[in-house]
Amino acid sequence: MSTETTQSRPAYLDRYNQDDDGIRFMPGAEFKYGQLPPLPDGILGDRILRSNLKTGLLTGPLTIEDIKKPSFTVDELNDLIAYWAWDLWDQLSLRASEGSSGLVPRQEYEALSFANAFYRWPEFMLDMTERLGVDGIVELARSGREPANKINMLHAWCLGAVTQLGRALYIIMGHNKPEEFLPEFNAALKFWQALVWGYRGDGYLWSSQNRYTTRVLDEAWTRRLEASMEPLTSDRRAEFTSMMAASELLSFYLHLDCRLGMYDLGPFVLENGNPMIVRSTFTREDAYGWSLFARDLPHAMTFAFEIDANRMSLEELRVISIGTLMTRPRNYINAIVKGSVWVRDDWDSELRQVSLDEATSRYLTPVGKATSDIFEWMTRTPRRHLIETGAFVYYVGMILPFMRKAGLYEHYCEHLDLWEIDERAARVYYELDRNNFARIVVPTRLFTSSETSFAPIAAGTPLWHSKYAYV
Repeated sequence: MSTETTQSRPAYLDRYNQDDDGIRFMPGAEFKYGQLPPLPDGILGDRILRSNLKTGLLTGPLTIEDIKKPSFTVDELNDLIAYWAWDLWDQLSLRASEGSSGLVPRQEYEALSFANAFYRWPEFMLDMTERLGVDGIVELARSGREPANKINMLHAWCLGAVTQLGRALYIIMGHNKPEEFLPEFNAALKFWQALVWGYRGDGYLWSSQNRYTTRVLDEAWTRRLEASMEPLTSDRRAEFTSMMAASELLSFYLHLDCRLGMYDLGPFVLENGNPMIVRSTFTREDAYGWSLFARDLPHAMTFAFEIDANRMSLEELRVISIGTLMTRPRNYINAIVKGSVWVRDDWDSELRQVSLDEATSRYLTPVGKATSDIFEWMTRTPRRHLIETGAFVYYVGMILPFMRKAGLYEHYCEHLDLWEIDERAARVYYELDRNNFARIVVPTRLFTSSETSFAPIAAGTPLWHSKYAYV
């Protein structure tokens, strides 16, 4: 472990004291949901919200007995809906600029993916649970506790988030009522719960419940990564961050300008008080046809780096559930003092370290070429095809790692038409542009009238209630 102990204790470490309320990343902003008190962002927002929920589901760490319960109660579902509403606001408001794209119709393809996933995912989730059992789903999630693995907090979080957003989309459109599709909704959230609980290992379901930490690496991996980092001079830091930025950009383009191709783990607090962040980028994904542009690149590249907390006067660091590092102050690049580079050639191969010199000489130019080629491909692709392609990146891409690891991906493609759009969801495509539905109506309704979009389920509704009539 590091032996640098002469610097003063970094201020950000105070955030991990149990009585500390954190700082506001969005000062003055508050989220309003039903009868709950106004909720700020961050550690304080999580604390206020959980103390005002109806059940004890989110009060503290869950046990395997909690995970094995066959379903949530209506009150528990309502607590989850309320927490999801705040969580989405808490995370996505910090990343608002990522909601739209000049390259692809992001909001349109997101809405189409929400619509399709809501109807299609429960069948796959129920089938995997039937085949593997709850213990098997937990172990499946635990298999991802290493860098450069798409079985991660981001992908598991997305299964719950998109299920919630699909439900909200159909409520906004007036297609479904809050009390409908409860068996499917319940099953999807139980599957999500088992995955996240198994992956995180701390008993929580969101990083915000544990002061915005996702520290899933075992001690051996943590020590291995820390020992691998080399000091970075100003010039070497520029090389390191250039390689990291290039792979990040490719990962975004490869995943249709969304964040599914990149995630952060940490912070891992070193002996000198500095945080280590482990950032993985996915630079090839063979499930996508356009990944041919990256055929000569590794499946993933991982960057471990140490931030000098005192140099940047670090006040708070959040690794939010979606796998994004957020800091105050914002810019941490110039405070990176050590780093190492790792490569996974194929999704199921071993992770190996490469030197910074090898990484830049071998991969920097090909990464740039693949990025340029995918950009050109996107500019030549018709709008409708981009929307459908992006929808598959979300709908297939989020659940793909779990299917693939379980050995079921080809089975679902062949026998359950995984790469198909439900007829009910397909109709949503024609609503996306009407009256700016996808770009204005949906985000506005989600965050300004949350109790009607993330609507609670009426008390007394039977859990078997689905939707048995289209009249």
